[in-house]
Amino acid sequence: AADRLEQHTGLLLTPMNNRFYSLLLSGLLLAGCASTEPAKEPAWPQSDRSCASSTVLLDSHFEAGNLGVCEVSDDGTFTLTLYPEDAPPINPSAWFAFRISGKAGDEVTVNMKLAHGYARYWPKLSHDGQSWAPLEPGQVSGGGEASKLMSLNLVLEGSHTWIAGQEIIDSRYYFDWLRELDAVEDTTTSLLGESVQGRPVYLAETGDRPEFVLFIGRQHPPEVTGALGMKAFMDTVFADTDLARSFRDRFKLGVVPLLNPDGVALGHWRHNVGDTDLNRDWGPFRQPETQAVIAWVEDQEAQGRALKAVIDFHSTWEDLFYTQPVVEDPLDFSSAWLNASRARLPDFPFRHVPSKDFKQPNSKNYFHNSRGIPAVTYEVGDETNREALHDAGVVFAEE
Repeated sequence: AADRLEQHTGLLLTPMNNRFYSLLLSGLLLAGCASTEPAKEPAWPQSDRSCASSTVLLDSHFEAGNLGVCEVSDDGTFTLTLYPEDAPPINPSAWFAFRISGKAGDEVTVNMKLAHGYARYWPKLSHDGQSWAPLEPGQVSGGGEASKLMSLNLVLEGSHTWIAGQEIIDSRYYFDWLRELDAVEDTTTSLLGESVQGRPVYLAETGDRPEFVLFIGRQHPPEVTGALGMKAFMDTVFADTDLARSFRDRFKLGVVPLLNPDGVALGHWRHNVGDTDLNRDWGPFRQPETQAVIAWVEDQEAQGRALKAVIDFHSTWEDLFYTQPVVEDPLDFSSAWLNASRARLPDFPFRHVPSKDFKQPNSKNYFHNSRGIPAVTYEVGDETNREALHDAGVVFAEE
């Protein structure tokens, strides 16, 4: 019924208004307007935006916020049940981000129950929403790949405390970064397209060259270390150095740093608002975000430019690079690149993983299969030291 309402009215069912439409639909059904189709299952649980004890408030009224379904016991303990944005199957990497408001000295206990995932992310804390640090081991119990429960015990140091699975990198971060890129000589930023909910998908590109390289980021909202790695990498490529300038003289660059702005803003675990893992939509191209990228690529090719490589930035449990096997990459670009980088990074462990699965419709497979070029998934470890991942990103970019 909700699907039919959206189809016939054009009204977008978002978490903000889904309950209103549920009430509206209930009224229509009671009024005798229902079809003879069997009743559908109840709507997928929607996260609360706030909940409070007698002294402490939890809320998610900010980009990337996700509080889950909140219950408060008589003793003031909060229990958050975390649900993904869509029913499984979905990547089970539970994302959480909420703000705690209270008085300095207040003791707060938050239990997080992971209904369809596991405790992938070690909690991070911020007192200003900008600077982040991992919680101390003594403040966390549970967690880990096998855990469905994580408990946090905090003593507030001020009126506001933010807790999240990773640092919050929202649209403002990207707006500021794109302004920096726009100031680089021979570089322009523009609106590439729009997300399902109409948020901007931006592009930074350099001037006309016969060959071009594409860089993609943030297809999966919680993969923040991939975003940090991409920032270090791209800042090196756009730097005012002889090496970077010679690279930009050879290749036109296309950079799409935030491909899933809806998922980032809404605190999703994986998908866009179209119920889709965008890194499984390369080839089908059913979503406006991937459609915008491929339209730009095809426009470049129509103007006579040749796409030479694609790098897509992500996060996983460790630092690694998914590439094509040597037999599929006669130039063996990836081995040459990563071996040269490894020689400069003796204390930064990472793996080179030539993938044998060419069927999954991800960006790596699509661009390699369709154009026969090196296409790499650059994965940064979830808990990799932030200074180390930055320094490694610089080296990987230079090499």
